[in-house]
Amino acid sequence: MATVRVGVAGKRGGAFLPALRAQPGVSVVALCELNEQWLDETSRGYGIERTTRSYDELLELCDAVIVATPMHLHAEQSILALQAGKHVLSEVTACVSLEECWRLWAAARQSEATYAFAENYCFIPDVVLVGEMARRGLFGEPYYAEGEYLHEVRSLHHAPDGALTWRALWQVGTTGLTYPTHSLGPAVQWFRTADPCDRPASVAAMGSGAHTDPEHPHDDTSVALVRMASGRLIRLRLDMMSNRPHLMAYYALQGTRGAYEASRLEGQPGWVWVGNGVTDEPRQWRPLSDFADLMPQSYRDARQEALRAGHGGGDWFLVEDWVRTLLGEQPPTIGIEDALEWTAVGLLSTLSVQSGGVPLRVPDFRQGSDRPAWA
Repeated sequence: MATVRVGVAGKRGGAFLPALRAQPGVSVVALCELNEQWLDETSRGYGIERTTRSYDELLELCDAVIVATPMHLHAEQSILALQAGKHVLSEVTACVSLEECWRLWAAARQSEATYAFAENYCFIPDVVLVGEMARRGLFGEPYYAEGEYLHEVRSLHHAPDGALTWRALWQVGTTGLTYPTHSLGPAVQWFRTADPCDRPASVAAMGSGAHTDPEHPHDDTSVALVRMASGRLIRLRLDMMSNRPHLMAYYALQGTRGAYEASRLEGQPGWVWVGNGVTDEPRQWRPLSDFADLMPQSYRDARQEALRAGHGGGDWFLVEDWVRTLLGEQPPTIGIEDALEWTAVGLLSTLSVQSGGVPLRVPDFRQGSDRPAWA
C-alpha cells in the first residue's frame, strides 16, 4: 500500500506531529507556516525536509492536509484542498460565517476527497469512556447534557506591538458562543448513542455583558440552549474573559437511570451515579474510574506517549482515528455534516444574542434542503 503524504499548515498542527510520526502508512512530507522560526525549528526537530510559506505549494506536495491555521482561514483552505482532491483534517471551528458553511458543504459534496473535523475533545479518554457507558445503556436514555469551556485568554488578543490578533477579531470581536465545538461535540456524540441520526436543530443564546475587558464586544460569559432534533437538550457556556481558573472540559450527562458530572477542580475525577430509578434506593456518586474496564481496548492499550499528548491524549487519538480514514478503513468519525452543524450553532448563537435570545433553527446540512439557491 502506498504511503499517504501529509502536509501540515499552521503552527497548531505541530501538536499532531508526534502522533503522525507513530502511524504506519502515512508520512509528513511538508510544513507550511508564515513564521520562519517555527518552520525552521519544527522541520529540524522532526526531520521534515520540505517547508513553505505558500499553501498552494503545500497542496502540490501532499495527498492530505491538516488545516491548523487561524480560524478565519479554515474554510477557504479546506475548500482549496478539497477542490484539489486532497483529504482534509480541519481545526475548529470549520467556518466563520454561514456563507462559508454552505461553500464548504458544496466543496465537500463535489470532491472525492474526505473532510474530517479535528474536534479533539471528542477523543479525550474520559469523554470516550462516558460515551461507551451511554452506548451500553448504563445511563438509561440520555436526554440532557452540559458542556462548558472557560478559558481566559485575554493575553492573546493583542500582538506585542499592540495590534489586534485574529483571536481579538474572530473569537471576541462579536457576541455569542464563537468557539462552541469543544463543549458541544461530546454532548452530541453521547446523545447519538441513543439516536444515531440526532443533530442540533435550534439554538437560543444570551450573554452576560462585557465587564472584565470592555475593549471587546464579547460577553464575559455566553450561554446557549441547544435543542436536538429528538427534543433532547444541551446547555453550553463559553467564557474567554472572566478572571478565574481555567475549566476547559466540564461536561455533564443526565439519563433516565443515571448521571455523569465532571469535576470542576483540575486533576479531580468525574463522578457517576447509575441505578434502577426507584425512589428509595441509595444514590451515592462513584468515581468515573470505577468504570475504567469499559474503556475501549485501544485506549487501555495506549502507550504513555499517547496519554501524555495534548488535551488529555485527545490530539493523539484524533490522529489515529484520522489515519484510519486516510487508509480507507473507515469514513470520518466527525465528518462534514457534524463540522458544519456544530460550527453553525456558534454562528447562530451570535444572531440569537443580538436578537434578545430568540431561538434560531440550525440548517440541515445532512439533507441540504435548507441551502440557499446560490449554494
